[in-house]
Amino acid sequence: MEIVDHYGLALALVPPDEVADEPWRRAERHIDVARVPDPPDGGLGVLAAHGFLRKPATVTWLAELGPDEDAFLERLPRLRRQDVRRARRHAVAGGLREVVEEPVSPESLDAFFALYAERVADMRFGVPFALGYREAILQGPDKWFGVYAHEASGPLAGACLVREEPERDAAVLRFSAVTALHRRSSLARVLYLSALRVARRKGYRYATLGNEPNLMGHLTKPGLFGFKSGLGFEPIPSHRFGDPDAADEADLVLDLSNLGDPTFLLAYAARDRSGAHAEKPELAGHLFHTGTVDTARYGAPFLAPTTVHRMAAEA
Repeated sequence: MEIVDHYGLALALVPPDEVADEPWRRAERHIDVARVPDPPDGGLGVLAAHGFLRKPATVTWLAELGPDEDAFLERLPRLRRQDVRRARRHAVAGGLREVVEEPVSPESLDAFFALYAERVADMRFGVPFALGYREAILQGPDKWFGVYAHEASGPLAGACLVREEPERDAAVLRFSAVTALHRRSSLARVLYLSALRVARRKGYRYATLGNEPNLMGHLTKPGLFGFKSGLGFEPIPSHRFGDPDAADEADLVLDLSNLGDPTFLLAYAARDRSGAHAEKPELAGHLFHTGTVDTARYGAPFLAPTTVHRMAAEA
């Protein structure tokens, strides 16, 4: 077993043949999560017996764009449609000006990066991944477009950068950021729907919110589950949408002191990985918390019932 620092998380990497011996229980160092990368099918019973949850390492948030925006919004729950309308009213009342750039200009990209870096700095485990994409966004070979919202006085209020993937018939809403003020008025919803409108106009069938590490409470917050599913996106194992780097792993959450409270992950509900046409949901939610939490926020029709794990509070 090897213990590594994974963006502030004490992660124990456990070989499959060591699981039965439970070396994480004897470790001299603190461990937040024990993980078995690429768990073999033959050892799944042992993993389950020791509390490990087999899961996709990353999920892809996928939505079919449909013929028009009205049809897309009609698929959302009534309260989520109200959230969209409310966010749009705030944007109009605030005098925000929307601009679509294709290709993305260096000036607009740098303004976005400044805002993005500011927002990431506010996160507990924030990692500014987007800053490493400047050359790719400006020079290709992939095509990108940007949707920007500017204050009436000029400053950037928020933006969303989208990578086109014609080989997968998809537009990937890859990076986004809004100011703290406009986050409270849900400007991100307005920007995402504008990006979907551009993607639909370009003829794409799908949109994704990119691939996301499947441990919400670390690099991403668990509240994103409700936000993204409320926008009509569904999380699927990334291998199901052609990610060549997709992999499985098995996690045992041991402690929440370096994770969010709550923390949420999506594990396989059953061994069947046949994909979209399985009769039962492929994934099930697992919610880890120490206090009071609204478990209803972590369920969805596309998931098997969520399992709640009550963790010991930090001493």
